[in-house]
Amino acid sequence: MPRPPIDPDSFDKVNFVIDSWTTGCDAPWYIYIETMKPALLAAFITLITFGWDDVLRGYLRPRGLHPRRTGKRKGKWSRRVPRFPEIGEMIGSTIPGAEEVKGKRWSTPLKTLWRIDSAMQAIFFFWLVVDVAEEFAFAWTSLLYESYWCRPDPPGKFSVQTIGYGVTWRNGWKLAGFGTVDYQHPPPIWFFNHGETATVSATVTAALRCKEYAGGGDPTSFRVVIWDVTAGEVLADSGTNMDLIDGEIVGVASGVLKPGTIFQVRTWMTGPQWALYGAGVVIGVEVKE
Repeated sequence: MPRPPIDPDSFDKVNFVIDSWTTGCDAPWYIYIETMKPALLAAFITLITFGWDDVLRGYLRPRGLHPRRTGKRKGKWSRRVPRFPEIGEMIGSTIPGAEEVKGKRWSTPLKTLWRIDSAMQAIFFFWLVVDVAEEFAFAWTSLLYESYWCRPDPPGKFSVQTIGYGVTWRNGWKLAGFGTVDYQHPPPIWFFNHGETATVSATVTAALRCKEYAGGGDPTSFRVVIWDVTAGEVLADSGTNMDLIDGEIVGVASGVLKPGTIFQVRTWMTGPQWALYGAGVVIGVEVKE
């Protein structure tokens, strides 16, 4: 889902609105209404806000000039065009003495200046409407896409560590346990020495280290696999790693597991009778279709 830009200019706002509405959102109809209310209120307040210059125009504007905001509209069309009320001018026209001022005879050059002012105010009003419409669309869309219904659905995931080392033996499978939870947002999910994908597909990665135990000598190879508990088969395999670096061999296995898979992490060591293994992590992330 698109996210509102930080400190946006006009171009950013328009792009965000277009991207958002072309992406779509599954929110119920009342969420659209609820998120529209604050933006609509802000737009309405902006349109009815006036300054003292508007009041002064309403007080001084002579009769017989064309309406300020709509220009020349004659006949039946002028009756059909809605005009947003100019609150400031309405107030100015009701101030005591306004009728006498409006009834004064103005010279032709001054009336021309008033007509120029009317045309300029019409342009300013048109620009104001464009700006208010842009702000309204941006504010409404931002509120809508921050709602629960329009937020992106994050993938399920977990990350669990094993702190320190345990003892493993030569030429035999060792079931690894991971008990220190970094985070867990199922599915998939991890339970100390096994995990489950439940209703989703997931990418699962397991990494462990192996090193010498009590002077017994360095391990010659180390292997990490992700094991299917139900089928009794290997789902992902690090392969036999014989690279000893700083006294340790690292094994990393990773694969995509189908929904409904119950899995374990197992290790296989060759070399001395005993060795240490651990200081590892297993991570699972839901695969979105």
